[in-house]
Amino acid sequence: MAAVTGLLTALTMPIIGAIVDHTKYRWDVGAWTAFLLIFINGIQICVGPSTWFFVALLQVAAGYLYTCHSVVTYAYMPELTSNKDELAVMASSFNMWQFFAETVYLLVVVVVSIVGSLDDITAAKFSQTMICLISLVLLGFSWIYLFGPRPALHEVPSGSSLVRVGFTRMRTTYNELKADFGEIRKFLLAMAFAEAGGEQTSQKQNKNKLSHFLTHPNPKKKLIASAFASIAITYLVEVLGMESSETGIVFLTTLMFGVPGSLWARHLMLKVGTEKAYKGALMWWGTVTCLAPFFMNKPEQSGNAYIIGILWGIGFGWLYPTQRTTYCLLIPGGQESELMGLYIFAGQIIVWFPPLMFSILVTNNIPMPYGLGLCCGLFFYIALVITMFIDFESGFDKAKESVHLRQMGEDAGGSGSTGELEAGESAAAKLGPKPDRNSSNML
Repeated sequence: MAAVTGLLTALTMPIIGAIVDHTKYRWDVGAWTAFLLIFINGIQICVGPSTWFFVALLQVAAGYLYTCHSVVTYAYMPELTSNKDELAVMASSFNMWQFFAETVYLLVVVVVSIVGSLDDITAAKFSQTMICLISLVLLGFSWIYLFGPRPALHEVPSGSSLVRVGFTRMRTTYNELKADFGEIRKFLLAMAFAEAGGEQTSQKQNKNKLSHFLTHPNPKKKLIASAFASIAITYLVEVLGMESSETGIVFLTTLMFGVPGSLWARHLMLKVGTEKAYKGALMWWGTVTCLAPFFMNKPEQSGNAYIIGILWGIGFGWLYPTQRTTYCLLIPGGQESELMGLYIFAGQIIVWFPPLMFSILVTNNIPMPYGLGLCCGLFFYIALVITMFIDFESGFDKAKESVHLRQMGEDAGGSGSTGELEAGESAAAKLGPKPDRNSSNML
């Protein structure tokens, strides 16, 4: 059910993005989805035996709102700076702080739950309260003082409507990608396979508090990858005989090492370029996951799972900033929300396949070690092979031709280095002029 909901949500994101690009309400959509996410999470504090069904329905709404929110916030990313080195530093920093904040949050929730001897319901209420307070401060500050409004990037044709334009624009964009931006199409195909092996959602239930919060810390965003978690947890329990607390520690280790992984991604992007750093991340993930079964295929080797968890964590920190930065450098200016909706769509389109493939293999008595390598590692190698056919330099040059159509943030620009996409002053990297406090752009 979660996979179907996620897929249906992703299918509408390119249309939502196209609609946003045809209005001046990008800021409004971002601010209101942030407010509604906080509001829904506040209601979910009342979770309990008599309210669980209502809370489950709210989770569906929160998931859709979060995806819409992601489309809008991602659209600001290419507008932060026209210098690819600065963009690489920003993307890796965002990823690093995300993993750090998630780790600290989980540790606080788990420690308080254990020290206070909280039952599952009380622990869930405590975690939801933390989510609300933290989100209220950070999202509120960001949308009031940091993110700025954007004008409509395209006009709605006379006699048409926003919804009709959204669907029409998707057909136009498909033809444009086919004719003029073929490298983006190839990249999205590669990303679809990479995300299938490591998309950031989870469907695995756990009874232990630690592993429960690692895979279900937040109803709007999960921390451990879906194919990765649903397959890896099954593998750790069935093949290595690990307890739920031990699998929780493995995944906590994975989360923690996303921080140094992000720093490594920054170093590589500045040293060898974003596209080579991205290929390296795909190679790392494929190799680690395919080799992992050789070092943990019986209960006596369960200790090796912690080392593999560290390597997986480095991979998470390495993959996402390089992927997002490369995509930002490939997309043309003037349709950021629409193309970020397409980015989210590509990341969700086949995430259901690896767990299904793993289940089929296990059902047909294929040893789980083969399943782990085939159902996760293989997908990264497929993505890597596809990237070999992408002419990144040609794609980057094509994107430069339309960068003047991009509504850059206030004072954003290049530094005059070889990483420059467009000449300009040093970037202050603000997200745009502050919204008018007397306008309708306030929460």
